[in-house]
Amino acid sequence: MSEQIRAFTAVLLQPELQQRISDCAGSLYKLPLDVKWVEKNNLHLTLKFFGSLSRGDVEKAVTQLKMIAEQEKPFYLQCGELTALPHSSRPRVICLSLKGELDRLQSLWQRIENTLAAAGFPKEKRNKFHPPHITLGRFRSKGNWAVITKNADPFPDDKILVDKIHMMASKLTPRGPIYSPLAAIPFSKES
Repeated sequence: MSEQIRAFTAVLLQPELQQRISDCAGSLYKLPLDVKWVEKNNLHLTLKFFGSLSRGDVEKAVTQLKMIAEQEKPFYLQCGELTALPHSSRPRVICLSLKGELDRLQSLWQRIENTLAAAGFPKEKRNKFHPPHITLGRFRSKGNWAVITKNADPFPDDKILVDKIHMMASKLTPRGPIYSPLAAIPFSKES
């Protein structure tokens, strides 16, 4: 049996921004909540989660992503506010919303979905990339959003340059996932 790689595509954050987000979330980490927090170095924006792929499928996906990146120009997103998914009355995910050139992000996501679907990769069930976010943590049991909002410090409103797509591997461990880059695919067009 060939090796399977748990893979996803992402926009990675600069280490300085990962640190600022982690620093701002510091007050939340201390709360007595049943939350699995995302490690600082794992903070990112997921574009598409594949699940398990063979090495050949990873290479095939990277080839398709290169065709997309050749047509893309860099654009900017911006960190938004602390939010809950699916909503604050039943929070399961604590995240940082994104703003900025969301129409460009939506277009990129749609191109990734359509191009990879034409190459034989399953489409996601959703038909819109909404809401774009950076996951900070996941509740393991029922969450209390009021406690989060009462104790949250303001988050940075830094800009995020989107100028490449990263193909990532995710290895699950008892301590949490370990992400490693498989490919960085830069956009070819000038901004």
